[in-house]
Amino acid sequence: MNKNISIKEILEYLNCKNENYKFEGKRDIYINGFSSYANYKVGGITWIKSRKTMEQCSSVQNVTLAVVQDGVEAPIAESRIIVEESKRVFFDLLDHFFSTEKKQEPIGHNTYLSPEVKLGKNVVIGHNCTLDGDISIGDGTRIYNNVSIINCVKIGKNCEIQSGVKIGHDGFAFTEDQQFRKSMIKHYGGVTIEDNVFIGGNCHIARGTIDHTVIGEGSKIDASCSIAHNCRIGKNVAMIMGSRIYGSVDVGDNAYIATATIRNQIAIGINAVIGMGSVVTKDVEDNAVVIGVPAEIIR
Repeated sequence: MNKNISIKEILEYLNCKNENYKFEGKRDIYINGFSSYANYKVGGITWIKSRKTMEQCSSVQNVTLAVVQDGVEAPIAESRIIVEESKRVFFDLLDHFFSTEKKQEPIGHNTYLSPEVKLGKNVVIGHNCTLDGDISIGDGTRIYNNVSIINCVKIGKNCEIQSGVKIGHDGFAFTEDQQFRKSMIKHYGGVTIEDNVFIGGNCHIARGTIDHTVIGEGSKIDASCSIAHNCRIGKNVAMIMGSRIYGSVDVGDNAYIATATIRNQIAIGINAVIGMGSVVTKDVEDNAVVIGVPAEIIR
């Protein structure tokens, strides 16, 4: 849906948020929508993240308004909002001025909440969900459809949990007798998910054996990831689709894990980067970049 919004309104919004930006161009013109740079729609706002972006789309002409990455020359834009964190600012503007997300009822159809469940303010839970146990959900958290949360789980404020996620089942742990007959171990811990965490579709997060499995504040977990029992994921960690974290792994703050497999009972350091497809079999130091099977330090 197109809207006519003045550039002056946009700048006033950025000022209210105390954004550090530089503006070049006219303030008294209107934009009527948004688009990607590659498929620019005349009269709208777009995002220019690099010189390469413009070179790859040389047919684009006369951009009305662009959010431009600081340091990139973009004379093609009639008006420019130049900012260091251009991606964040651009999508923040889209959310504020152009969001058409349908308002959802607080509790969806066929969703079950056991009596022990405690919900904060403005919590939204989708259709066909099960929340069964000692569960608390913080203010502003949104849970989508077909989500299962059981046993002892605490979820913080302003989290997003997408469809198909399973949280709180016992992890895979067993004892074995002399005849190799296996008996599963009952778990008594839970799961703690701190504020502003994103969990993508179809992830699985197991409860701790005794202590809680923990996902730190601000961490973002992509779709189809698995986090086993007793893991401690630090703050602002990013895990890319399909990553598998085996039991009792400690992941440091700001780590980046790209579709990797991480062996149980090891530590991933602060600011570490795990390359795509890696199999990590030993501890990774702070600030290290590792890649390969088995993963080795490259930087």
